[in-house]
Amino acid sequence: MAQIVKAWRQNRSDDFNQAYADAYAPMLSALDSAQQDVAEYMADTTPDVMQSLGSKNIGSGEFAFDTSRLIGWAGNGQNTFVNLWSSVLLGKQSVANGNSLNMALSTIENSLALRSRTVLADTARTSSMMAAKAHSFTAHYVRMLTPPSCGRCAILAGIPSGKKAFERHPHCDCVAAWSTDESALAKHYANATDYLNSLSSEDLAKTLGSQANAQAWHDGADLNQLVNAYRKSGNVRPAQLYGRSIKYTSEGTTKHGWAYSRMKQAGYVKGHVEYGSKYWRADRPRLMPESIYQIAGSDHAQAMRLLNNYGWL
Repeated sequence: MAQIVKAWRQNRSDDFNQAYADAYAPMLSALDSAQQDVAEYMADTTPDVMQSLGSKNIGSGEFAFDTSRLIGWAGNGQNTFVNLWSSVLLGKQSVANGNSLNMALSTIENSLALRSRTVLADTARTSSMMAAKAHSFTAHYVRMLTPPSCGRCAILAGIPSGKKAFERHPHCDCVAAWSTDESALAKHYANATDYLNSLSSEDLAKTLGSQANAQAWHDGADLNQLVNAYRKSGNVRPAQLYGRSIKYTSEGTTKHGWAYSRMKQAGYVKGHVEYGSKYWRADRPRLMPESIYQIAGSDHAQAMRLLNNYGWL
């Protein structure tokens, strides 16, 4: 690393590239070794996992595959050197944008860690897929959580995937669990309710966004409603309304939204405001559970009524 910094500071591009390439050698070797270990482990254990999850007629395998063919390649088809080298380009761009050397190196470090984890996750998924299909071509897989998991992943736990692997956000460590019986998979291996029930109060609040959201979930709030409120379109934010500080979201308040329907039935919707180029939404904010519990105070019946009226239950 010292040679890399020296070459960078002296603006010797060729020396920098060579220094980083030399520094990459042990990193790539370690990544190759980790890929090999992961690929072999998934190939060896996938049939046993399938058996334990209710798969039937698991034989010795219709074909064998060479796990070494996965080594040195990322899930997007790039070789691992090119894939990791993109981290260096991000660092260079950071410097070009006027950031400090330390910030650029931090950018490279974070990107390398993220890309390495993604490479290993892709290797594990591909190896497990090959092993599963070798033993049963009709095998399917579902999204399995690797705790701790975020709310976005929790609501997708147990969802079957088709021919294409499920999408993952940055730093997502969800994996695929295989079986010939999708219902057995969803029941025994990946269930959002089971996962949330296993969490402490603090971890549940972190997963769902707040202590109030955790309380709302215990009171019967729909998990998808709670998590989706934090999507970009939901735009959770504070405001001053009727002399009170509140938190609200616009998620579900368009004319075809679930919350809109409930709010209209409760008489909260007085009109509509334009939302984008094609949609209209309610002219009243959708209160977040945090504000609902504050308004209701110790009156649990009122809290439940408000949770229902704002489309959380």
